[in-house]
Amino acid sequence: MTTKVKAKGSRKLPAQKSQRRGRTSTSKLSDKNQVTVPIDILREIGLEPGDPVSFEVKDGKILINQIDNDSHPFAELIAVAGSIYDNFDLKKERSRMWPE
Repeated sequence: MTTKVKAKGSRKLPAQKSQRRGRTSTSKLSDKNQVTVPIDILREIGLEPGDPVSFEVKDGKILINQIDNDSHPFAELIAVAGSIYDNFDLKKERSRMWPE
């Protein structure tokens, strides 16, 4: 079992608020052309894993835009159905249509 030995003359420094690792507003492009968006940026705009985004180049800069799910081409069709499919069970419907 090892013991912890304090170096002579060492004293505790006052606690400093430091920025946690990974909490910056910069990132690097990986070898797979992927970029990690910093968490503070994600929280500020409300993005979560799996949310769709679009990319565009404007004045030599890359813009990443959150895609509103309501702008999906089928959103209007889904809205027309209302709550008809809320409790839809695909497995159950398939077994009714094609019994084994």
